[in-house]
Amino acid sequence: MSKTCPNCGVNSPDNAKFCIECAESLEGVPINKEETVKKAPSTSSSDDNGSVIPCIIGIIIVVIIVVAAAAFIFNSGSGEETQKNITVTFSDVYVSSGNSISGIFYYYYYVNGFFNNFPEDMDGYTVKTLYCDKEDKELVSTTEKLSYFESSKDSKYDTMISSYSTPNYLDVDHVKVQIIKDGNVLNEFTANMNTNKLTQSSSSAPTNNSSK
Repeated sequence: MSKTCPNCGVNSPDNAKFCIECAESLEGVPINKEETVKKAPSTSSSDDNGSVIPCIIGIIIVVIIVVAAAAFIFNSGSGEETQKNITVTFSDVYVSSGNSISGIFYYYYYVNGFFNNFPEDMDGYTVKTLYCDKEDKELVSTTEKLSYFESSKDSKYDTMISSYSTPNYLDVDHVKVQIIKDGNVLNEFTANMNTNKLTQSSSSAPTNNSSK
């Protein structure tokens, strides 16, 4: 049994003198024979909305952080992978000999080939060529910036990666071409030295203009 408040419509116990919702006097208000209890409007929906919104904002922030981190890792990995993909293909590595314009007998060492996968930004990249003997000891080396070879980037023809000339024969067994970035060796490529183009053997070849 209950009493229905004439002011707000909320049901109160049948022995109540005042409305439990608005404190309206229930004196003289008849008792309901059937239970049709009305409850005060619930504020749970507004509370739910209040708690849901911060959750949504938190989820969005987390998603943004995850996406940004993934993009950073991807870009870092991609740059590193690009560096490692720079390769050298040798076309001709040889030593020849003959008189120079001044008449001095010289030995000429050449390393020809192709660079593959040039990086978009060549700043900090260098190419070092080491001329080594059979014991892998460095006899002499040359260094050039990678940007020096940029003109051959889209060329179908090979380029001279390194050259060295000397009046004294160097018994070069092989060469090593290193791709260096900011002082760190990224890749190294090796090719044997071809001596078939020597005009005479190293043992009989003169080392200066006076030799015969």
